[in-house]
Amino acid sequence: MSASTTHAAATDCENCGTPLQGEFCHACGQGVHSPVRSFAHALEEIFESFWHLDGRVFQTLRDLMSPGRVACNYLAGQRVRYVAPIRLFVLLSLLTFFVGKLTVHLDQGSFSSNGYESRIEAARTVAEVERIRDQTLAELAVAEKEAAKVPGVNPALVTARVRIQGEASDRIAELRNAANAKPTGAKPAAGAATPARGRDAAPAGTPGAKGGAASPPTTRIVTGPGDDDWSFNGRPWDEKTNPVDVGWLPGFADRWLNRRIGRAKENVGALEADPDRLVQMFMGTLPTALFLFIPVFALLLKVFYLGSRRLYLEHVAVALYSHAWLLLMLMGLFLLSGISEAFSAGWVSVVTGLATAALWIWMPIYLFVMQRRVYGQHWAVTLAKYLVIGAIYVMMISFATAMAFLAGMVT
Repeated sequence: MSASTTHAAATDCENCGTPLQGEFCHACGQGVHSPVRSFAHALEEIFESFWHLDGRVFQTLRDLMSPGRVACNYLAGQRVRYVAPIRLFVLLSLLTFFVGKLTVHLDQGSFSSNGYESRIEAARTVAEVERIRDQTLAELAVAEKEAAKVPGVNPALVTARVRIQGEASDRIAELRNAANAKPTGAKPAAGAATPARGRDAAPAGTPGAKGGAASPPTTRIVTGPGDDDWSFNGRPWDEKTNPVDVGWLPGFADRWLNRRIGRAKENVGALEADPDRLVQMFMGTLPTALFLFIPVFALLLKVFYLGSRRLYLEHVAVALYSHAWLLLMLMGLFLLSGISEAFSAGWVSVVTGLATAALWIWMPIYLFVMQRRVYGQHWAVTLAKYLVIGAIYVMMISFATAMAFLAGMVT
């Protein structure tokens, strides 16, 4: 007797032992046909499972285009036609940021510093420093304009702008101080000391500095490409020879802190060499931040809609479906950015630019309409709650993303 015949004659479920009354067990749901005994049944199970899930995905995505329809139907008990909210969120989160990593890039050539640090350092007049600063900031503005098309791309450029302005301000102050300290009409004596910057400069207030009184050491850790920009007590930071020492921390905590500083220094250097790594880092931190703040957003809905008598988990479902839709729109923005970069034709940029603007305009409108349909309050009341909830949530998610990014920099 063949294995298939033996299996077909089985009267009890192989999984739970319940007597069978058809091709599926009414107790656990397992089918009578085994995919490991028949190649045909194996193929049938693969395609049946795929199309069953696929059909629900398409129906969920179709209804998701109408603000609030999926959430309202799901909360009303019509759940079998839709993908579960947590599953949909995870699926779209993985797919969206995978697309983002493929399509969003910050090329090294989008902004070239052209060694502005050394050029500012070598400048001998205030006018020369201002000219270098303005020229570098103008180049940076072009890169910022391109990066603004895609969310989460330009923080590195903002940091670069702050650093450029800081370097220029420091050099201008040094030049003016030197000019003010120099006696009018007097020439410096041969061998006289000239103002020094970086590691050769004696820190003000340190023992042995002329005319300076001893003062407690100060810590200055500034991110930058050179050793002088990572300094502690006026000298280049080094994990072994000149580590950061916080007096009230125990030794093991100081050692941990210095390891993290060293790791951050390595990552900053790597990001400057390859700016595209910044995009990849953001694509890795955003999903975690979104997932962690789903319960927080649901809690905000619970607080602002206490009178709705909805359970907290119902607010979680609303939060998941709204975030799933946002992920869908974010994926659209990523794809439009990729299309714009892939095709150089002018009309492509115009079309993708208009589509991008339309998505940005539609997103807040959709969320407002969804919130009103789910909770059924007057539009004025809904608008007030929508603005307050949105402002609180944007600040919280921005802070969480920044913290996740900083955590990635030091690990």
